[in-house]
Amino acid sequence: MPPGVAALFPTMVLTGALVLLFTMAPCHSEEPAPAEGAAPMRFRVVMDAPKPLAGTLERGLNLMRWQHDEQMTLDLLQRLVGEARSEVERALAAEGYFSPTVRTAIEPHPDTSVVRITVEPGPRTLVSSVELQFRGTVVDRDPAGAARMDAVRAAWPLMKGEPFRQSEWDAAKRKAVAELAARHYAAAAIVSSEARIDPQQRTATLRVELDSGPPFRLGETRVSGTRRYPESIVQTLNPLQPGEEYEASRLALFQRRLLETGYFATAQVGITPDPANAAAAPLEVTVAEGRSQRIDAGVSFSTDTRLGAALNYTNQDVLDRALRLRSIIKIDSKTELFDTTLDTPPRAGGVWNTFNVKYEREDIQNQRTREGVLGAAYSWGVESTPSQTSLSAHSERQEIQGSGIEHNDALYLGYRKTFQLTDNPLLPRRGLLGTLHAGTSVPGLATQQFLRFAAKGHLLVPISKESDFTLRAEGGIVVASSRSGIPSSFLFRTGGDQTVRGYEFESIGVRQGNAIVGGRYLAVASAEYTWWFAGDWGAAAFVDAGDAFDSPSAFDLAVGYGVGARWRSPIGPFRADVAYGQRTGTVRLHFSAGFTF
Repeated sequence: MPPGVAALFPTMVLTGALVLLFTMAPCHSEEPAPAEGAAPMRFRVVMDAPKPLAGTLERGLNLMRWQHDEQMTLDLLQRLVGEARSEVERALAAEGYFSPTVRTAIEPHPDTSVVRITVEPGPRTLVSSVELQFRGTVVDRDPAGAARMDAVRAAWPLMKGEPFRQSEWDAAKRKAVAELAARHYAAAAIVSSEARIDPQQRTATLRVELDSGPPFRLGETRVSGTRRYPESIVQTLNPLQPGEEYEASRLALFQRRLLETGYFATAQVGITPDPANAAAAPLEVTVAEGRSQRIDAGVSFSTDTRLGAALNYTNQDVLDRALRLRSIIKIDSKTELFDTTLDTPPRAGGVWNTFNVKYEREDIQNQRTREGVLGAAYSWGVESTPSQTSLSAHSERQEIQGSGIEHNDALYLGYRKTFQLTDNPLLPRRGLLGTLHAGTSVPGLATQQFLRFAAKGHLLVPISKESDFTLRAEGGIVVASSRSGIPSSFLFRTGGDQTVRGYEFESIGVRQGNAIVGGRYLAVASAEYTWWFAGDWGAAAFVDAGDAFDSPSAFDLAVGYGVGARWRSPIGPFRADVAYGQRTGTVRLHFSAGFTF
């Protein structure tokens, strides 16, 4: 054996013996297991806390998931209860309670012990002041900088005097950044933020400093993800131009237009907020194409039309030419509808053509109609106010109970414009929505010559974080020597879930024989106040008024008023209303879902 190795040999033998000793020693788990054959310790948690807090605190406790653990011991339970006290204190601090009293106790019992957590949250901390500071281009080089900073301050949601909650503090900071970044300043960021809490005074002093970064302008558009459809479809729907100042709402509009075509299952439109590319930030458009064909079936119920069923078929790539076919068959207690529409792909400038065939049968208020429509339309506008001109041929058979049968025909030339200037396309709280219609029958190609004008609008006003106010107005006029000979789809009736509540569906109009038929004039108005008392749940009070009539002298306002429940569901607003119709002296229940304008 070499001399060096011989010298190390005793040390190597000793090290090997120690390793063998520790290897053979019994291992101990972090928590002692119960003795063999001993029953596990069972317990339940009782939270003594104010009702608004008890549920929140229980859901955040790690202790809750250990209640049925078969390896529970008293030592482990005591450790978990100590951790639970800290968890409760942290959760209370997040809700704005910084000086709570939290007591815990384990009450032994042979069967199931009780872990009692008693919480006295104490006074809540309120926001005493808010300071928003800015730096960067928005401060010293932007002529509209003062207005942009005022907009950020106006949008700040956590105001003086409101309870301080960590979640709302975090959300308020995110909203401030998003508001500043919404126009021009895509790289806006928080430089520093501070919430200074005074437990004795129960106040929170808030301060946030934002850096605007440089103003951004758009560069070239880069499209990825197209396979079945040509990239030109995306480009023709693009309302944005290179060199244009960055606005998040304009990008959102582009994205919505892509999804509305039906070609794409998803679409993402954005820029990389890199200050180095602020002068010409590339516009990145990523799409995922949807299925070309789809069949949907469903049932529905409303107090207007009762139980109904619908079958929809869509084909986004007819003849492999990106022609879009939409077909629907819909049946309910009052109507039968077959409607087929074919759209051409959008062309340069965002224009497209539409061809339509429709057959509809209605039995409403003792008026039975059968109408066939053949039409074509030209649509344009990739902005927020798309427009359309149309030419359609209408042929109607109308049977009025107690009056007789009429055959009405018209070749109609029309114009329609819709607009939506709101803060959210699905669940709007602020803004204006509406439609405008104007048209005329073609001289010599109608059983009665007429002009038609109609308008509808909603004004949405948020009163506070918990309340909204809505004004709705609708009006129309048909200029003609008589309503006789005009297809009923061009005349006006009202009443029901979306118009004048407290009255049957389309029961307000002109009496002819035993039926209520459409008149040449329409005037409807509504005011509604909604209080959101529990998140997405609200209560509403409303007044509706309106009439459909055949001459100004016959105007007789029908008033309805009542109360209702509201739910902001994932598919849009849901409404359940109880309304009293003053003209008829009856109370009616109304259900409706979605936002119609």
